[in-house]
Formats: sequence, structure tokens, C-alpha cells
Amino acid sequence: MIELVIKNGKVVFPSDTIETSIAIDQGKIVAIGSSSIMPRGVKSLDAEGKFVLPGCIDPHVHVRDVFMGATANDDFFLASKATSLGGTTTIIDFAIQKKACLPIDAVQERRAEADGEVVIDYSLHPSITDLTPETIDQFKELIDLGLPSFKLFLVYRKDGLMVDDGTLLKVFEETKAHGGLVGLHAENVAIIDYLRDEALRKGHRKAIYHAYTRPPITEAEAVNRAIFLANHLNAPYYNFHLTIKEGVEMFREERKRGRPMYAETCTHYLVKTIEDLKGSKGINFICNPPLRQEEDQKALWKGLADGTVSVVSSDQVAFTAEMKKLGEDSFDMVPNGVPGHEFRLPILFSEGVRKKRININRLSEITSTNAAKIFGLYPKKGIINVGSDADIVIFDPNLKKTITTEDSLYSMDWYPYEGMTVKGYPVITISKGKIIWENGEFQGKKGDGEFLRRTISQDLLRTPVV
Repeated sequence: MIELVIKNGKVVFPSDTIETSIAIDQGKIVAIGSSSIMPRGVKSLDAEGKFVLPGCIDPHVHVRDVFMGATANDDFFLASKATSLGGTTTIIDFAIQKKACLPIDAVQERRAEADGEVVIDYSLHPSITDLTPETIDQFKELIDLGLPSFKLFLVYRKDGLMVDDGTLLKVFEETKAHGGLVGLHAENVAIIDYLRDEALRKGHRKAIYHAYTRPPITEAEAVNRAIFLANHLNAPYYNFHLTIKEGVEMFREERKRGRPMYAETCTHYLVKTIEDLKGSKGINFICNPPLRQEEDQKALWKGLADGTVSVVSSDQVAFTAEMKKLGEDSFDMVPNGVPGHEFRLPILFSEGVRKKRININRLSEITSTNAAKIFGLYPKKGIINVGSDADIVIFDPNLKKTITTEDSLYSMDWYPYEGMTVKGYPVITISKGKIIWENGEFQGKKGDGEFLRRTISQDLLRTPVV
């Protein structure tokens, strides 16, 4: 007798949605087919009328982030527990290199925080900030250790995170040589610093000036520069949190040319706009890049629908409203970032599938399959297939909820999506065959998650596979 059978669900595959059943044993999917031919299970779940999706992957989270005088209101246990409530079964966080230290040191420190704490599987993006000869020597080692994706910052000069174009060019070169992928936070720091200083000199300190001093040109120039440098070396490129219509067009053109360029956007850029920065709680919505106009939102949705934009992440960071008040006197002192990763899937279903911007199969791609392929987890993760990990979400398309802070496990004092009504919600989350959430009841266990070693397909590094 096998461990678990899911019967009669609308199983979401890459191209089709089929009413069928799934058998699970020892953490893997062992059979897919009619319920009449399924082996008996120790436990059986009837998913009639519900979608059965591959567990979501969030390739952009910041757990216990320390930034601008604030420390995020979470840890790896809480973050992995909360996001799994929303249907996510794999996260990728960051190991940020400290000055005068090596990238592997950051990886080991981060793993010491996460191993034994996570409820679901996780991995890390090494983040390069100090390109010494010793750092360069570690690229192959990091990739061989299963960490083939890197994040660099073209911003946060004063915080010691920014790299220059020479560093970026060298990192593109090294990662390409060893089968890795470079991703960027792409904004033009020189223009931002100039506009910020001008605004402060004139006494403009309200939250809206965060967006006014980081206009679309600051992102467009940096994205264009990154693409140009990647093309110079014929290297692949991943753009974290794209927000602007100009950026969507750039990626559309590059992908038409057959270039391996991949763009990610985030939940908040699809449902929130610059107008949110104008309200009484405007400082809460300060994030980087900033919230944009409706026309940018429309371009992002179109890019998701036509395949130009490959992934929707959360860019989760649990800064409370109280933490945001560190900058209540001036926008430039507000800790940047927004929470909400546990609501990613229901928001995208309500705003995307229900409003016919995308279909259910595309929803599964942008929340799971594409991230699995881009970051070297496929087909272990990101698909419902025999032999794949039994990471599964049972999703009720008719369950209606109004999002409140009480729905979160974080004990937060605000949420960017508070008051938003969604129709469609995950009711069961399964990680490697184990039910970790069922109808709002946590059944998981600290330490059940594992560190994932990843290898990116060379095809994906040569052509835009997803």
C-alpha cells in the first residue's frame, strides 16, 4: 500500500488540465491516471472540483533580512511555514558576501540559519559584493556545490552592496565559463543619488518622492546596460523584479533574437501602483524598484501572458509598519521592501486567471515550472510528473477570502494587500509527499525541508527555453 492518493482533481500540466488522480509514495509521484487504477493509499484525498498544481517556487525571498536599520520580522522556520500556507514548497533566498569575506562564508552562515529550521526545501543565490581574486577563484566551487545562480546589485552603494560595471562584466564571464547564471537588481545609482539629493535639498521628504527620485529611466538604463554587457559576452541574464513597460519591451526583443534573457516581476507590481505611495500609509509601500504606473502594470501582465516575463516572485521581506517608521520623517530613511509571500498564488489566480489575463496553465508556469527550469530544479520540482518530488498544492477556485493581517502567521501590523478580496485559495499543501497544511491546520515539521543543490540546463543558458 502506498502512502497517499489524490483523487479526481483537475491536475494542471504545462499544456493541459486533466481530471485525473495521483499516487504518491516515499516523497515521489509514482503514478498518474484514472482513480479506478490507482493503488490503495494509506491516506486518500478527494480533490473533486479543485485544481491540483505543482508546488509553487519562490526564487526571490529575503528571510531575516537586515537592512537600513531594521531586521525583518521572521526566521527560516516562520518564513517557510507561512509561505507554504500559500502553496509555496520551495524558496530561494540569498547569501550576501560581506566585504573582506568570501562568498562561501556567506553560504555557510546562511545554511547554519536555515538547516534544521525550514519546513520546505530551499536553496540560495550567492550575492557578490567584493570581487577579489580569491572571490573569482570560488565561482567554479560555488557552481559545483549546486549554487549556479548569482545576484548582484547595481544600487545600494552606501550600504556596500553595489558592484561596478567592470565587476559585472567579470562575473558574467566567470559564470558563463562554469555554467552559471547572473541576475541583477538593475537601477542606475548615479541618477538616483542625484535626484534624491535634489529632492532633499528642496525639502521633499514624503513617501511619493521615493518613486519620483527613482523614475523609470533609472531602471530602463540599468536593464539596457545589463543586457548590452551580457550580449557582449554572449552570456545569459536574469532580471530580478522588473517593473517597467520599457523593460518588458527590451526582453521581448532580446528573446525574439533567441537570446537567453529571463525577466521576473513581483506580486506587488501587478496589483499596486505609485498611487499607494501618496496615502497616509505611503511609507509602508516603499520598495525598490518603486511601485509604478498602471501602464507599466498592463505591460507586465501582457508580458506574462505572451511569455516575455517568465516568473512572478514575492521579493518578500517582513518589515513591519513600526519598522517603516524609522523613516517617517524622510523617504530616504525608510527600510525598503514589502511582505506578503503567503498570498502570491491566490492573488495571481484572482487577478490573472479570473480576469482572463492568463490561464491556469500559465499561472502554474510563472509560479513554479519556469523558476524550476531557470534555476536548475526541473524536473525534480516544478511539474506533476512520475518521478518528480510530490510537491503539490490543492487549490479551491471558489474559496473566497478578504486578506487581513490576521490571515498571516507573521503577527504583522500591516499588509500591502490588506482588504483585498480574492476568490481562489490553496487548501492543502504537500511537500515531498507529506501534508504540511490542510484546511488551515499546520501539519508540517521544523527541519523537514532540505537544502537543494541545483544544476542549470546548458540549453537554458544558450536559448530562451522558458
